[in-house]
Amino acid sequence: MTFKIITLFPSLFDSVFSQSIIKRAIEKKLIEIKLINLRDFALDSYGTVDDKPYGGGTGMLLMAEPIFKALRSLDVEPLKSKRTKDDSKILLTTPRGHQLNQAKIRDFSHLSELIIICGRYEGVDERIHKFVCDEEVSVGDYVLTGGEIPAMVIVDSITRLLEGVLAKKDATTKESFSENLLEYPQYTRPENFEGLEVPKILLSGNHKEIENWQFNEAKKVTSQKRPDLVT
Repeated sequence: MTFKIITLFPSLFDSVFSQSIIKRAIEKKLIEIKLINLRDFALDSYGTVDDKPYGGGTGMLLMAEPIFKALRSLDVEPLKSKRTKDDSKILLTTPRGHQLNQAKIRDFSHLSELIIICGRYEGVDERIHKFVCDEEVSVGDYVLTGGEIPAMVIVDSITRLLEGVLAKKDATTKESFSENLLEYPQYTRPENFEGLEVPKILLSGNHKEIENWQFNEAKKVTSQKRPDLVT
């Protein structure tokens, strides 16, 4: 899968994408990541990619033209009404977007290409929202300084779902949100630590009873901590 990220700050991604699972996925050629510096498509020698909004308002907006140019440099048609590829999407990271969840991440993981436009400043020209991006994505009901961190979240969460990335095949199925449940409690050695004991059922060796316990505990944890997930 290929990720193409349009950003004003490509160096922000260096440490995250050069470590751990993402690094290994790149080395195995399971993913490819291309960082596109929006400044390379500025309208003047000063690197201008933003301007004041018509009608007034606080802050600056990313302009449409540099984004169009950046997309065309990738051989991508900016206007979604003219695009024909079904296995590619353009995302815009913005507080206005639908909140990201595991189901959406799974949908994205089936694509061959994902282009992420990182929002900045006060926002992006509305023509990008309406006519360019296929989906608007938010990582939560709070405001960040830019869309780079959400882009990292998207890449990381998708990458770990791709076949061959994680060593264990069931690593992405038996975890939080896989069945709209949070993960069940887990323990490791020692069995007794300062009087705090591991539940006896986990030491029983009875796999069926352990699975039942894990499922019931997952439901209990979810109802207590995230009742909004319980249908």
